[in-house]
Amino acid sequence: MTTFRYFLWFILIITVFVLLQLAEKPLRRKNKVWIYVISYFLKILIGTGLAFCSMALSISLIWKTGYLAMAFSIVFFCDAWPDLFAIFFCLIRKKAPGGKLMMIISLCLTAVYVIYGTVNMQIIRPKEHTYTSAKLQHEYTFVFLSDLHYCSAQSEQTVDDALEEIAQLKPDFVLLGGDITDEYTTKEEMQSIYRKLGALPVPVYYIYGNHDRQGNGDYIGGAKYTAEELTAAIEGNGITILQDETAAFAEDLTILGREDVSAGDGRCKPSALPSISRDSYLLTVDHNPFQETDILETHSDLQLSGHSHAGQFFPLEYIYLLGEKYVYGDYQVGDTNLYVSSGITGWFFPFRTVAHCNYEVVHLIPEK
Repeated sequence: MTTFRYFLWFILIITVFVLLQLAEKPLRRKNKVWIYVISYFLKILIGTGLAFCSMALSISLIWKTGYLAMAFSIVFFCDAWPDLFAIFFCLIRKKAPGGKLMMIISLCLTAVYVIYGTVNMQIIRPKEHTYTSAKLQHEYTFVFLSDLHYCSAQSEQTVDDALEEIAQLKPDFVLLGGDITDEYTTKEEMQSIYRKLGALPVPVYYIYGNHDRQGNGDYIGGAKYTAEELTAAIEGNGITILQDETAAFAEDLTILGREDVSAGDGRCKPSALPSISRDSYLLTVDHNPFQETDILETHSDLQLSGHSHAGQFFPLEYIYLLGEKYVYGDYQVGDTNLYVSSGITGWFFPFRTVAHCNYEVVHLIPEK
């Protein structure tokens, strides 16, 4: 995330805000309740729809227009609430509020929303979790981080500071839960982040996400690196890739890394996974948390996932919940504890209003 992109981000939002205010000026002069009602619902629908397309669908148009689509989404969404205020004002006072007052309200809401969301994206926080099990003979502490989307939405310094914090924690190991890079990450940036992750003074395990291999690179002019170059960068820095494979970290702790669901037939069915002793605590890492059947059939003690970014900005979390059960937080799926992380960053846009950017500090403790 460069200074120029921050500048572009704010300039686009300001420009869209000014254009919308100019377009609305004639309508607000009419002082009609029905105009405010229609305007309110249209803005909510347009703002939410553009946000959903940007994050969930990632359609070709959104990939190519980038910040512009999200700028429209933010401005339309924030500008809807003065219309709601005007509706109640008209019903109570029998007249509409002045256009200048509505513009000031819209400006304040947009400024607060944009500043909070932009600053929130640049603050990475550790989040502590504790799980107990009779299978464990020893205590373990590890760090799980996913959805870094390197150089997409955060500054390099923000990421460097977080990695330094993680190193100072001295965990037993680190798990990388996919989408460490994405289609906007250059080859040099990809190589750089794996050098930094490989330099952590503990074992590091990695699984693929749906963006790492730049499967949607054609939308923005082609992939920046090949799958072979990605693998070489990961393994060349001492990081272990797990693709439907296990790693016996200790006699009482086994790590299972799943291939991402975006790999299609390249992802094993649970019945084809390596045989794992039921006496060992099974820790599964799967980028996508929505594969409920796989979770039930794998019988993991704990699964860690990412992918959803907790929605990243309102109201996407609630839209995701309409179609998926596991968006953010702790869940119980059969006999498996499932935790879905909000991610250490977000996708592409330097903007997060839902949850925080977290890396997860997980404590596994023997059950007394």
